Amino acid sequence: MTQTAIKTTPTAPGSSNSKFTLPRILARVKTVSLLYLLMFPTIVSMLVFSYYPKLDVVIKAFYRWEPGQIEEFIGLKNFQDALADPLFWNSFQLVVILLVANLIKMWPGIITAIALHRLASDRWRYIFQVAFVIPMVIPGLVWLLIWKSFYEPDFGILNRFLTLTGGMDLLSWLDGTKELPGVMPNIATSLAPIINGPVTTLFSSVWGMLTFGAVVMTCAARSVEPIANLRRAVLTVGLAVCTYLLVKTNVQGNSMGAILAFVGVVLFVISIARSSGPSWLLWCLWMLAGIWTCQERLYMLPVLVLVAEVLNFAVRKMTNTIAAKDIVKWVGLASVIIGCLFVAFGKIWVTSTGQFEFGSPAWLGNKDLVLPAIIFWGFPWVGTVGVLIYLSGLQQISTDVYEAAELDGVGPIRRVFSIELPLIMTQVRINLIFMTIGTLTAYEFFLILLGAAGGPGNKGMVPGLYMYQQAFLQGKFGYACALGMVLFMLVLLLTVIYQRYVKVEK
Repeated sequence: MTQTAIKTTPTAPGSSNSKFTLPRILARVKTVSLLYLLMFPTIVSMLVFSYYPKLDVVIKAFYRWEPGQIEEFIGLKNFQDALADPLFWNSFQLVVILLVANLIKMWPGIITAIALHRLASDRWRYIFQVAFVIPMVIPGLVWLLIWKSFYEPDFGILNRFLTLTGGMDLLSWLDGTKELPGVMPNIATSLAPIINGPVTTLFSSVWGMLTFGAVVMTCAARSVEPIANLRRAVLTVGLAVCTYLLVKTNVQGNSMGAILAFVGVVLFVISIARSSGPSWLLWCLWMLAGIWTCQERLYMLPVLVLVAEVLNFAVRKMTNTIAAKDIVKWVGLASVIIGCLFVAFGKIWVTSTGQFEFGSPAWLGNKDLVLPAIIFWGFPWVGTVGVLIYLSGLQQISTDVYEAAELDGVGPIRRVFSIELPLIMTQVRINLIFMTIGTLTAYEFFLILLGAAGGPGNKGMVPGLYMYQQAFLQGKFGYACALGMVLFMLVLLLTVIYQRYVKVEK
């Protein structure tokens, strides 16, 4: 066998066969330069009008600042004042309630999107989609003013509707009068001995029951190794104590104690992250909630954590691995459900408002009715953008999936929870992030409906409105910037949690 030698001639650097010739380089530079030239106005606009103001907020958070008058560097003083500001932190109670309410209010949009997706006629589907888009032409300010007129006591549509349908009589029966309380105040009075007795003794408060249930459900995804569980419990309790000391030392003005407590918080968070894996964010969040619920009896927090860990360990040892995880989850879920019922029936409608007796309740003028009015706003809670986002995810589901489900005998209800909802979790996560950011930072809605004070008794005060009040009414722009930084960190934390835990297993 003969081998034929192939003689290759090296290409000269300046020849036309070279990959990097001067004309090609010049053409490449010209193309890239044109692309960057087209992007230049957008990049400059973003830097000047988007990134620079946000960077300026970060800088001014360390100043006592009033534009054109005062600009004095004060370090962490604004953040210390924020930690010790009771009205700012009390505003988060309303935010938590609104977050839970908005989670429930996401379902009408999901159900509507699924109903539109299942329409057999493409023509009717298109008509309904256009009908959902049309309300977007109404300015948001006009939409808010329309809703404000709905709540007018004398000529508002809501009171007229309740009077015509008999709903006002039902509310009057539930509320009663100051002399003769109705059904809801009587239920709250009956539950008070249980809430203030066994529940407070076992969980420090009814909110502690919610924290305990959340911790138990988090434990269901953990290992059963007793040493690892004990280490996590010790680290978590250390984090709780250091965070509590950080708040207390800031209130007392003890700078050295606050610095030491802050270092302890950082070290414990790092230790929990190394020992707990991907669930450490949720774990830290539950502990922050536990500090708030057990602040009067901080010793109850380690007890709740240890009971949750022991429950997880005992159930896994007594039953098989598959069933144990479900049992632990159901125990935690039962605690959360019972706690929510206690909150709903034992802490919200405690006394009679006396507003329904004459058929003209002042929904935005009475401190007991502000929260129901805020929650009811936007009924039937079908947002145009949300529905379109869900529809985009539903339209990506292959018809083969529906055909296979039909052959397996999957009904229309089960199809929602087994096929459609799991496969649009990416879109649900997007709406969830937008909803959380809007709930935490928005204030225009409350400013227009309730005024800068947040309505009677500051019942409608949210962090965004409080930040607006401090900046534009009190003139504390630097302090408002610090409050904005606190909100930014909370939004960032919740966004990371959503990105990690709200996802689709492809």
